[in-house]
Amino acid sequence: MDGSGGGRLPAQVGTLDSPMAGSPELPATSGGARLALLTSVWKLARQKYYWSPARFPRILWTMACNIQTQARVLRVLSRPAYRRLMAVNPRFPLKYSGLDYLARGLTVAEQAECFIHHYRRLSELFPENVLTQVLLEVVPLDKISEGDDCFTVTMGLSRPWDDEGELSLHFEVNGKVVFVLSFTIIPGWVVQSEAQEVVLISRLQGVKGAFDEIQRATKALCDVAPARVLFAALVGFAEAFGITAMAGINAAMKPEFHFYEGEAANIQEAYDGFFAELGATRCPAGFFLAPLPTSEKPLATIKRGHKIRTKRRRALRLEISQRICLHIREICGSQLDHNGRDEHADGVEDANQIGGE
Repeated sequence: MDGSGGGRLPAQVGTLDSPMAGSPELPATSGGARLALLTSVWKLARQKYYWSPARFPRILWTMACNIQTQARVLRVLSRPAYRRLMAVNPRFPLKYSGLDYLARGLTVAEQAECFIHHYRRLSELFPENVLTQVLLEVVPLDKISEGDDCFTVTMGLSRPWDDEGELSLHFEVNGKVVFVLSFTIIPGWVVQSEAQEVVLISRLQGVKGAFDEIQRATKALCDVAPARVLFAALVGFAEAFGITAMAGINAAMKPEFHFYEGEAANIQEAYDGFFAELGATRCPAGFFLAPLPTSEKPLATIKRGHKIRTKRRRALRLEISQRICLHIREICGSQLDHNGRDEHADGVEDANQIGGE
């Protein structure tokens, strides 16, 4: 893998304010996508961020160096939902070439393959109305009420930080997002996995100032932390679509690991520690790999006095995975049956198959 920055697009992300309001129906044509790309480039040229002698010429250079790849991207982004997104986020069709997109060390070619695979799969798996909602709003996936608190899991396009994973699962406490897990559906070969495709987890992060809510949620949910709730949600997502493997970045693949030395240990624990706890193994390329659902430790290895609590945690995570899997299958309906899950996949069957203690 090459960590060089040649021919890459710098990151600058716009916000999405009421993105569906006034959005016209757009036909799925590659010609329309080309027009949308030119419109995107024009919009970027008008943003002050790109008014430096280096930034906008860099966009043009990126496109010139990746003409064939850009043509493939446009073919994938010909769906009306993608063109709506391009209208409100002009950087979207070019973002695959950004510095450190998904993981530090990937080449532009590898980044492009991840981007193309992800959005091709989304258009195969989601009906147009659901795809539009995922990209431009959020989709509620699960809700747990405990006392006066309501804990919710939602899914949507990653924003405003859109280079750390294409989709994000959000854990909310009474409507406030307190933790985020971001992921992308990518070809397995990119991360040296034997699986045809994997879900790559590239962001695991609590929201600043939400420590009290995270603690309260963890206590209320049988000591299952928000990160583990979201991973259980991801297992359900993957099962609904027949994805049987995962990958996770290591801490050194996060740019901030190198920029903020004082936070390096915390970042390493948040990523390397988390994936190790799941039982994932680190491959030569540096990614953590594991099958989905991941395997639990045998109960015989759990200390005496902790087994009942461990069973409760496992049961809760399994329930979350199963509910979300069923919910996604319901909202996707016949399209998922035709294009989605592997009919021979074993599925999430018992509480010994969702990882960790």
